[in-house]
Amino acid sequence: MARDINYFFGIGNLTREPDLRYTPQGTAICRFGIAMNRQYQGRDGAVEDTTFINIAAWSKVGENCARFLHKGSRVAVVGELRSNSWEDQEGNKRTSYEINAINVQFLSPPRSRGEDEHVSDSSESYRAGTEKENYTFQGQPGDEDNALGDLEEIPSDEQKKDDISPF
Repeated sequence: MARDINYFFGIGNLTREPDLRYTPQGTAICRFGIAMNRQYQGRDGAVEDTTFINIAAWSKVGENCARFLHKGSRVAVVGELRSNSWEDQEGNKRTSYEINAINVQFLSPPRSRGEDEHVSDSSESYRAGTEKENYTFQGQPGDEDNALGDLEEIPSDEQKKDDISPF
């Protein structure tokens, strides 16, 4: 029996602000669109073409998308193509397609609502307007003494010169 493949990978920019909603069971779903541009050589010269794709990101992935993405953000999306069919009010059969995102990689730095507004949660923080990304780890409660666990001390190059090795 042949196995089918339903795998999508695309890189593009968000066409609208992410829309975060919750199912009646409390599961998060974030929907947004991306535009993927391509260029090719036509008879009359270079031709630019844009493909618009709708994305649905569920649970924690969706919540993170809603929190850190904005219109214009560049993302890489891995997922699978899904179709939805229904009848409109006139009785016409309609079909739409969207990507059910498995992984969304943020390729643009997150943007806060204000120019200098600080966005943070329990695991990372970012201040907009800095030249480099400013992420910091804040360990779990109770980890103040040894947040990284037991670490092995690695000697510096100077310390290695002082050591006598049998090899």
